[in-house]
Amino acid sequence: MAAAIPTLADPPSRQVMQAIVDPLAYYRRCFRAHNGVVRVHMVPGLSPQQVLINDPAVLQELMGRDNGRGISAPGHLNALMEQVVGQHSLMLLEPAPHRARRRLLTPPFHGERLKAYGALIQSIARQVFAELAPGQVWDARTQMQRITMRVILSAVFGLHEGERYRLLEDLLQRNLALRTGRFGTLMLFLPPLRRDLGTWSPGGRLQYLESATRALLLQEIADRRHSLEAVDSPERVDVLSLLLACRDEGGEGLSDAELHDELLTLLLAGHETSATVLTWALHWIHRQDEVRKALLAELAGCNNPDDPEEIQRLPYLSAVVNEVLRIHPVAMLLFPRLVEEPLQLAGWAFEPGDVLFGCIQAVHQRAELYPDPGAFRPERFLERSYGPGEFLPFGGGARRCIGASLALYEVKLILATLLRQHRLALTPGSDRPLPPRRRGFILGPSRPVSLRVLQA
Repeated sequence: MAAAIPTLADPPSRQVMQAIVDPLAYYRRCFRAHNGVVRVHMVPGLSPQQVLINDPAVLQELMGRDNGRGISAPGHLNALMEQVVGQHSLMLLEPAPHRARRRLLTPPFHGERLKAYGALIQSIARQVFAELAPGQVWDARTQMQRITMRVILSAVFGLHEGERYRLLEDLLQRNLALRTGRFGTLMLFLPPLRRDLGTWSPGGRLQYLESATRALLLQEIADRRHSLEAVDSPERVDVLSLLLACRDEGGEGLSDAELHDELLTLLLAGHETSATVLTWALHWIHRQDEVRKALLAELAGCNNPDDPEEIQRLPYLSAVVNEVLRIHPVAMLLFPRLVEEPLQLAGWAFEPGDVLFGCIQAVHQRAELYPDPGAFRPERFLERSYGPGEFLPFGGGARRCIGASLALYEVKLILATLLRQHRLALTPGSDRPLPPRRRGFILGPSRPVSLRVLQA
């Protein structure tokens, strides 16, 4: 007999506000009362039949049934993201169009295409880090954003310099600064705050930034489409050029509107998330000297430290990145799933209409999986492997992040380049515990992470 799912007793309005303002405290409250599976009401605008899950066995069964009978992952459940990435983004497509689009979008982020970006990432990182001088104090998040923005603009758009490059970089940075601030975060969840009341208002500024960005992206798409149609067009490996050449089974390519939304998704999601992971990594590496020394020893033992593929295979570097992603997963929740018929998962009874949210953050804090879960201990990833319901930094199943491989590739190469190029230390103000806070749809450091460049 399957067990009935318990319900969190708090009023819905209180749940919604706490989930927005302090999501980690909200998740702790949910699972302190009902560990494993609990009925909640935390996402405004969705069915009140919301279920929050941190039981790995339930999540493994759930993701194993993706695209099967009884469970689906419809894009409209992620409607809050439309204001950021547009209605044509892969994130918002219904299951059948999602599968078709994913087949088109996957090749640029895997295999030989991925390797082609390695030297580019290293080159950009070296250029930025070469500007650092002994004694200089710098903000980790700002510098990581500079690098990841340049990587995205170069790898995704094939833009390396020029007026359009500078305008896009400026517009996107201003957009993210607005959206990831405290008021900008509230704007994401509370539509009245997004009203355009003139250029002085946050809603007005956001409308301007989005309109100007859209015009630039559409112009770049049109120009690139025209250049690729030329007889003597050079071969390009940037994502935009590859997507323009993609065709589905019927011979149709992506429209300008579809390309715009997919590129915007890559720009906004790929840039800020990687910069945040790198910032957390630098904090932890320089808070624990034994971790830093072990990383440097591993890098010193490379046969060819300039070979991106050798860097990717380094076991301790991989463990460090995994531990950062365990404590600070890029997304707090899995993509929501919809229950379409009565079913049981790992002994729990789910009802038609239930909207299921896997809580990545809470899974990664389960002490039976990760003893002393608050401790930064990369060795745990060398001592054992974790199943698909136990370690989910990029989600899982049919909706796993399509850019996960590129993100891991990028983070490892940037960290390795910086650690080989400079000796660093946290400033006294940054060498202390650092709680996270919500920054838009993700969690980031609540305070700046400042580092000083030491003499070589």
